[in-house]
Amino acid sequence: MMRVYWLVLPRSLIVGLLLTVVSLQQCPVWGHQGDLRLVDNGYEGLVVAISEDLPHQHCNQILHGIKNVLREFSQQLLIATGGRASLRSVTVSLPKSWRTDTLTCSLTGPLTIISSPVTQHIRVAHAHPVYGARPWLQQSQGCGRPGDFIQLGDEMLRVTSNDSYAEAAKQLLKQWVKFRWGVFDEYGYKNDVLYPATYRDPGSGVSRNNDCRRRGSEMPFCDASDHIPEAPTKHNAMCRGRSVWNIIEQSQDFRNYRNPPINSTAALVPTLKFVQPGSPRVVLVVEDTAVMNLQRRWEFVRKAVRRVVVYDMPDDAYIGVVVFNSVARTTASLAKMDQISDVRQRIGSSMPRNPSHIPERHKCLLCGLQEALRALATDEDQSEGATLVFLTTGSGTTSQEDMDEMVKLAVEKKVQVEVILYPLTEHRGSASLTHGLEELVAATHGDVFTVIDEGVGNDSKMSMMVSLMDALLAAVRRSSSPSGAPVLVHSQSYPGGIASVAEGTFELDDSLGPNARFSVYYYDLNHVGNTIQLTTPSGRIMSSINTQEEDGDANVIFMNLPRAERGLWKYEVENRADSHQGLHIQVTAQESGVKQMSLRVWTSNSRGTINGSDPSAAVIVYAEVMDGSLPVLNARVVATIRRLGTNATGSNYQPHHIELLDNGLGDPDLTSGDGIYSRYIPYYAQLHGQPGYYELSVTADHNHGLAVTPVINIHSKNTAIGINGEELCCGSTVKYESLTAASPFQRSEIYGVLEYISQVNKDIVPPNRILDLRASVNISNFEVTLRWTAPGDDNDWGRVNFYEACLASTWTEAKAYAGAMVTGMPPPVIFGTEQTISFYVDRYDQNIYVAIRGVDEAGNKGGVSNIVTVWIPHPPTTTPVPTIIWTTDHPNRLMEPRGQEITQPIRVSGFSVEDMAIIVGAVTGFLIIIIMIVIFCFFHVARRKRNGYKRDQEKVEANNQLKKTNSSLIIDKNETQESVDSIIKEDKLQSKNEAPLSPMPSWSASKLLQEHEQRFSVAGGHLEEASEALAKYQNMQDSFPDVTLINTSQAYPASQTPSTTHSDPPAYQLSYSAYPYSYQPSFSHEDLPPYTPQGLSSQSSQASTIAVSQASEGPYPHEVAFSGELMNYSHPPQPVPVYIPGITDIDNIGQSILPQGKKVAPPVAPKPPQVTRNLVETKRRNVTQV
Repeated sequence: MMRVYWLVLPRSLIVGLLLTVVSLQQCPVWGHQGDLRLVDNGYEGLVVAISEDLPHQHCNQILHGIKNVLREFSQQLLIATGGRASLRSVTVSLPKSWRTDTLTCSLTGPLTIISSPVTQHIRVAHAHPVYGARPWLQQSQGCGRPGDFIQLGDEMLRVTSNDSYAEAAKQLLKQWVKFRWGVFDEYGYKNDVLYPATYRDPGSGVSRNNDCRRRGSEMPFCDASDHIPEAPTKHNAMCRGRSVWNIIEQSQDFRNYRNPPINSTAALVPTLKFVQPGSPRVVLVVEDTAVMNLQRRWEFVRKAVRRVVVYDMPDDAYIGVVVFNSVARTTASLAKMDQISDVRQRIGSSMPRNPSHIPERHKCLLCGLQEALRALATDEDQSEGATLVFLTTGSGTTSQEDMDEMVKLAVEKKVQVEVILYPLTEHRGSASLTHGLEELVAATHGDVFTVIDEGVGNDSKMSMMVSLMDALLAAVRRSSSPSGAPVLVHSQSYPGGIASVAEGTFELDDSLGPNARFSVYYYDLNHVGNTIQLTTPSGRIMSSINTQEEDGDANVIFMNLPRAERGLWKYEVENRADSHQGLHIQVTAQESGVKQMSLRVWTSNSRGTINGSDPSAAVIVYAEVMDGSLPVLNARVVATIRRLGTNATGSNYQPHHIELLDNGLGDPDLTSGDGIYSRYIPYYAQLHGQPGYYELSVTADHNHGLAVTPVINIHSKNTAIGINGEELCCGSTVKYESLTAASPFQRSEIYGVLEYISQVNKDIVPPNRILDLRASVNISNFEVTLRWTAPGDDNDWGRVNFYEACLASTWTEAKAYAGAMVTGMPPPVIFGTEQTISFYVDRYDQNIYVAIRGVDEAGNKGGVSNIVTVWIPHPPTTTPVPTIIWTTDHPNRLMEPRGQEITQPIRVSGFSVEDMAIIVGAVTGFLIIIIMIVIFCFFHVARRKRNGYKRDQEKVEANNQLKKTNSSLIIDKNETQESVDSIIKEDKLQSKNEAPLSPMPSWSASKLLQEHEQRFSVAGGHLEEASEALAKYQNMQDSFPDVTLINTSQAYPASQTPSTTHSDPPAYQLSYSAYPYSYQPSFSHEDLPPYTPQGLSSQSSQASTIAVSQASEGPYPHEVAFSGELMNYSHPPQPVPVYIPGITDIDNIGQSILPQGKKVAPPVAPKPPQVTRNLVETKRRNVTQV
């Protein structure tokens, strides 16, 4: 498989590059089976890798078990395929730490030491927390796509009985069928919501086990005659009901009748070849032509080579350097790295100081390859395989004959070729990856890394140098063991001319070794200030004054961190770089070799292309997050895709972030809880159909502490038991008995470059398939409920326009959407949200098949969902049940609304659209008429009540109208606890336009006086004192406020109109104190503030109404009516005889009613006019309402 890597460090963009760390010794290549081939009915190139975690004391038992199990497996494979395939040769990779002596590890063949990475097909490791020691398959891709790897526990191989070997081979064959040909299990799982353990047989209607395997047969699957497409199995859902054998026949092994059956019934006995990883061997093959003279290209090459050799190559690794132009020569022979001698400094400085002037068109790539192979031949260990890293601008004018010779030599010597395209010059608005080395890279399973030319005039930007260093580090990482190769933990660029201090954080976790290195790369040494400060996770501040080191040959200042604390670190670096340059900060560490946190990225298209005109070839990105051999769940995994080059304005393209999910919905993620996160690349929605080259990278972290890992418990059995007693796991999700929080971690990997071809100008991408459709029946009311997860508009992105749901009598009809269409589906919601629908069906005691799919705005229809079966028992005859009549009409769902509701229970209608419209219209019109009648009656009754209330109010208000008059003070001794109203009325008041007295029946003044004289004796009581008090009152300088009540509105003095008042006094009736009163005058008129009651008339007042109270003994203290003070009395008030004073007595009463020693706030009113005695008419009126 060839993957193209394009390393670019854009301005102010974080670039995190952490290459894959795996649990085995060498970096494996999963997801492709290029070396595994079926040749003449025999498989060749199968690799079985033994985990480094297994103790070497079990070597003989494990190797003996591998030999016997694979021999039995070959025989069973021949029978299962009808004599068309068996096993011919197997390579067994031993751990590097195992000692191969005759006592503990006796081999049946020679042992070969290899220096290149191996491809793992079958892994032997410790027991899995769920699957145990039984073989299991990691399968990430869809139907017809190969699996990732098979793993089995070493305990299954360390048994010594033939029956155990036969059982292990049988279980291995079941996983092999899925691994090689991309099929799935044909049985259900206990308590699985999508793939249940039982289902109702479509023929008999009787519940049966969900199992398609034939008892007594060596076949681990069913052929076309035994296959049941209606069964709710994972295989039927993923492969749309096709049989397993149908898919196997269409595979590359048997397509077009390849490898026909053989006559012999005896299978091939596989031969075993034993290999063991050795020290990595790397040769750097560097182009030395005139193109390197431009800008600072050659200087950056020298610095990058020195950085990798001196600081990044692990100990015990071998490295050499070859430069080539028209000829090739070795500048540094292959040598072993160590920390004692000067070998690192010598090889790191072996590059020529200046490049040659030989034109690029004269370069000889074949010469460089031949010279590198000669350098490898000088190795005394004579290891097999190596890694050649070509640093070149491309193939140039290399002929096809030379290219074929290069491929032949590389394959014969079993070397892996890594290519770094440096520099790649692109024009604005375009990008190009044509380099002519694709064939060589693909033949040796290498990779291509690309460094963009970011030159500015005659200068080069520092980001080019850092990108080149990262590319070399990536190549070295692929060739070395995880425990020795460095890991790039953190990488971030800080442009100059913006901030004076570069601040950031990085995290060190338990999977890293105790030592780390903090490095600052610069273009010019003066760009780095004096301040470099680190803060440990415990808060301790580390200054770099005594710990930093400088290497001018690599343009780096670094700090070694021995025994670095685990956790989050902070740093501050003074940035003095120019605006067109900057600083770059990196943190590297080595794997601890004990606990390894890894991130691995791959795609569904190994060729690295995206065909925009073929929606069926949509590319899926996968990321596996592992803690050693255990999956990490609930991690935050984000893929970033960014188009390379510049747009029409010369600016960089904005990146698009894709959150990868481990949800087990089936499309694209197959199984939840397996640690594999996946998502479609939205090349139409976000790439806008524009061809070009796009860089893909993935980051993963512990999701703010939410990430967890399973706990290994080899004594637990968390699996379902099948019909033959075997343990079955897992269907839609992997369930663990116990989980523990994952250690804080952060990983990032750059996958490489994807080429987007075939520009499209319209939306042709359909929604993804719904593969989690579930159905349930409520037996109490016979209601059917469907549940599913909303698909996207373009695969798993966005929201579909509407749904199409089909109810059919047969599985075939449901698959073709030929049954009754369900109307009134709920409005779609955003991808990943669960939706439901409920309805009634009138077909009983028979299977009803239900399918659903989404349709986008462009009319693209998603694939058929998993088809579910509904069985509704016939209801009792005494219970009426709403029924429906099915319709095959397909309504225009483009007119259905799009909303945000998640659920919308509905009833499937049995009428046509026109009938339903008439019924709904009639019912709606009737309801509108009823509502209008109710509203009319309500307002009519309310109006009548309001009018009646108004008339009653008018009657009450008529009795409350008060008019001014020249009156005497009326004092009723028998009404001391009631309000006493003295009304003063002037004759000239009638001339004003005021409201007349109410026509309601009332007592006249003469009648009131007559009634009073009948009740009281005029000659008795203290009438003379009252007359004197009234005379004093009449001589007061200020009149009392007019409290005349007219039509329930209060009157204002002329000077206190509503426009000049700013306070709301209490209600009028609350201004009276309880009777009797005590009033002590001790103020002058100037001390009194104006009285501003709210709501009174603005007309001036000439008279006032007052209340007079009497103490129990002595002279009668009086208080004005508007006083708000309440006094307590120890004696009840005495009766006061009525007295009609003369006008001259008012002056005397005025002195006695003023308060003593207190200040009140009576209103300011105009002075009352002088009246004569003969105008006074004694009147008395008892006011009952104010």
